[in-house]
Amino acid sequence: MTIKKDLSKAKIRDAHAGITKERSSKWPTVEKNFLKNNPVCACCGGKLKLNVHHKKPFHLFPELELEPTNLITLCMDGDKDCHIKLGHGDNFKAYNPNVVEDVKSVAESFSMNLLEEYADKAKKSRLLA
Repeated sequence: MTIKKDLSKAKIRDAHAGITKERSSKWPTVEKNFLKNNPVCACCGGKLKLNVHHKKPFHLFPELELEPTNLITLCMDGDKDCHIKLGHGDNFKAYNPNVVEDVKSVAESFSMNLLEEYADKAKKSRLLA
């Protein structure tokens, strides 16, 4: 996949969430390297349709956009979709400030029931970005 395609995908995701802030030109490289070092969903262990999620949104915390400690790999795979459910509390225009703790709790003994339980919790905790 080329960097141009990566930027295009990111722009589409950002536009869907209503984000107009431009990403750093370094983002595709940071994203690629992060996925190389973190190649599975931190929540379910999935390896398909992975997304590098910002724990704190880059458009609200621009100083953290490229910071690896602000990133977590979450999947966008079918019914699991850990990214939208836990990363965003089921709303791309929001973020879950407890994403790390929630992901850790679900990952300890992953099941779809536990994921859905924490997805409901994430909806209640989400902050509009």
